[in-house]
This record gives sequence, structure tokens and C-alpha cells, in this order.
Amino acid sequence: MPALPWRNRHAIAPDHDYLVMASRLPLKAHRFIPGFLVDTLRIRRQLARTEGLVAYALNAQLAHKTFWTYSVWIDQESLDAFAGADPHRRIIQGLRSRMGESRFEFMRMQGSEIPSDWSAMQDPVR
Repeated sequence: MPALPWRNRHAIAPDHDYLVMASRLPLKAHRFIPGFLVDTLRIRRQLARTEGLVAYALNAQLAHKTFWTYSVWIDQESLDAFAGADPHRRIIQGLRSRMGESRFEFMRMQGSEIPSDWSAMQDPVR
């Protein structure tokens, strides 16, 4: 599965400081992939209406049962509001038993440092 295209909800200001979150989400078994992809569509619909989100992307290695997310936020409060709202909150609760050890990285970046696609990224989460 190729990386889903980056979605920019707002222009990234080169001199603005943003919160960036990168995640690595491994599934325990291949049989969980179809449900994960359905859940991904639900979360993408939520992202499309989330305040404070600047940009986001999803990448996957289906053969390895591993997904990566990358999102750019105005601030921590916006990210926390998204994570605590349904359907994301409900989906994450249901996925926990199907996931391997997930990793999350949070960093502050100037807009000029934020990559615009997966090929420009250094693996932020391994």
C-alpha cells in the first residue's frame, strides 16, 4: 500500500512553531489489517473537521503489519481534543488488544523544518 497523500488543512507558516506527532503502530496479526483500514477511514473523516490540525499523513507496510502516522498541530490542546473525541477515542480503546508495542514521538518544529511528504522524512519512529 503506498503512502496516502499528505493532507494540508492549513498553510504551514515557515516561521511558526508547531507540535508534530509521529507514531508507529504495529498490528499483532495480518487478520487485523482490514479492520484497521476501516477504522483509518473513520479517523480521517474526523481529522477533516478537527480544529487545530494543520496537516497529516499515513504510511503503511502491510507485509510487516505496521502503520505510521505523522501530524502537525497548532498546539497540544488541539491534539488532546482530537485524541479524546470519538471516533478516535473509541477506536483506540478497541484496537489496544490487537496492537503490538506502539511508539509515539512528539516534537516542536518550525514550519520551515516540516517535511511535505514521506520521501522527505527521516524515520522519526522506528
